[in-house]
Amino acid sequence: MLSMLRNATRGWVAKLLLILLVASFAVWGVSGSLLSGSASSVISVGSTRVTPIELRLAYDRQLNQLQRQLGSRLTREQADAFGLTGSVISQLVSGAVLDEAGRKMKLGISSDRLAGLIGEDDSFRDATGRFSREQLRRVLSSIGMSEEEYVETRKAVALRNQIIEAASGETPLPDAYFDIVSAYQGEERKFEYVVIDDSDIGGIADPGDEQLKEYYDANLGEYRAPEYRKLLIVKLEAADIADEASVSDEEIATEYEARKTTYTEPEKRTIQQLVFADAATAQAAAEKLAAGTSFEGLLAEQGKTAADVSLGTLAKAEIPDTTIAEAAFAASLNTPTQPVDGLFGKAILNVTEIVPGSTKPLSEVEAEIRKALAVQKAADEIFDTHDRLEDERAAGETLQKAAENTGLTPRIIEAVDRTARDRQGNIISDIPQSREVLSEAFGIDPGFEINAISIGTEGFIWVDVLEIEPERQKPLEEVREQVREDWIAAEKAKAVATLAETFRERLASGGDFDALIGELIPAAEGELKKVVQQTQGLLRSATAIGLPQPVIAAGFSEPQGSVIALQRNSPTDWVVVKVAAVSAGATDVGDEVREAAGRQAGEDIITQLISRLQQDETVEINQTVIRQVLAQ
Repeated sequence: MLSMLRNATRGWVAKLLLILLVASFAVWGVSGSLLSGSASSVISVGSTRVTPIELRLAYDRQLNQLQRQLGSRLTREQADAFGLTGSVISQLVSGAVLDEAGRKMKLGISSDRLAGLIGEDDSFRDATGRFSREQLRRVLSSIGMSEEEYVETRKAVALRNQIIEAASGETPLPDAYFDIVSAYQGEERKFEYVVIDDSDIGGIADPGDEQLKEYYDANLGEYRAPEYRKLLIVKLEAADIADEASVSDEEIATEYEARKTTYTEPEKRTIQQLVFADAATAQAAAEKLAAGTSFEGLLAEQGKTAADVSLGTLAKAEIPDTTIAEAAFAASLNTPTQPVDGLFGKAILNVTEIVPGSTKPLSEVEAEIRKALAVQKAADEIFDTHDRLEDERAAGETLQKAAENTGLTPRIIEAVDRTARDRQGNIISDIPQSREVLSEAFGIDPGFEINAISIGTEGFIWVDVLEIEPERQKPLEEVREQVREDWIAAEKAKAVATLAETFRERLASGGDFDALIGELIPAAEGELKKVVQQTQGLLRSATAIGLPQPVIAAGFSEPQGSVIALQRNSPTDWVVVKVAAVSAGATDVGDEVREAAGRQAGEDIITQLISRLQQDETVEINQTVIRQVLAQ
């Protein structure tokens, strides 16, 4: 948003600046008490304080960013599972450390420079691209921030930037560093390998009862049934209360006329366009056509085929050259036109097919229009319906009865776990706002009422918990077949891993690759013997058929002649790899790599600077106030 900040800093350094500034200005759920400030601080570093509003704005900004990345809304608990609160606190502490350092160094900024920075903010420009004081006020008002508060915030950002730029603005790295990078990136290696999988170990006998019991007891956590809840859900969207009977025939007819173009398929023509180098050549061709030469014959003379001159089957509006479009749709079928001035020169057109246009009659789309109009009308009644249902609940009715009295249809989900799965493990995919609904439903007991959950801007959903089936340990008899399959899978994985490790040890000890294949993984009768696979020279970032990138990367961490055994794609799919050859090389280190290295060096310097500055300060974090702020 701020071009100065965008250009001056990169990576997490930019986050330090933008946390205070709240670049997105997209704040959700900031309460009035927070916006009016608080005497308590959430973080203090020396004489510098971080206020509750700064914490709330920083938290909401990062929460919004995380939700956009995931494509769904998150509860506070879900956000904390991503470490959001800790990340915000850490970054606010770092920012406060820089602010305190700036205060002690008595850094400042002129009013003219500060005004210039504010004027550069694209958020405050009007439609003409100029700075607008009115736009500034409108944006700040939308987040409850005064001009004075914004100016102070902007000033703090500029002062932080002075420290960051002074410490890391230019961080050139020596050529020797990039020589090492070039050699690192340019090194090539050749590998020899063989794949070992469950086809190489023979069959696994079924386990006995004692083995099953032992495996079951060792893996009890794998055989627990999750907590299930029986839910009653009531959804309110426009389609749920739409009354098609309320839509009159006159309204349908009016809407049909207004939207008639959407029901109309325009005439289309298959058009050929033969372009000439100049007007004289085009006129000569037209005279040949008039004398009886066919269009196909003319194409042959020009050395072209029908495919070479075809524009396709197009509607008039789909042809970008209006002159060509007019001529093509004025032409008769299979009658070449006179030369036309097209964008690419003189052209003769030929229409080989005409697909007539058509319009769907009202009778064909009447039901569709009626439904759309009913939903449109119902959208205006959503909030009234919401209030009526809430009034019913306030009067003592159950959610089911309140919904029925309001004209809504309750839905019962017999059993669902926290991950939206039923007892068979299938995902119940049609629960609106599934993540939020289940989070609420698994946080209450039967009989406890919660507020309606918003479905974006489209409606509401209510949920009641009818029954709770506690989490339980499934007895062995219930899951015997699953335990048997798991035991066999585990034994196969163990056998493949053991075989791969044995092969590795024997090969590393000087064994012959081909001989070990014949001894340890011989081909079954009727099958082809496995052979040693060899790669060409590979860079460390390369991929190859048979060797996933992590395997190649592991091969680059060992010296020539080394042998490694790694799981490839599954527990029963291993590969034994020998580093057959190592070749030194060099690659060109491009500008992007040099710039990225410089940025990383700068960020390392800032990290060390903040760490060193923090050692000289007393950092206090008020967890009580933080919990209060984030609970609102």
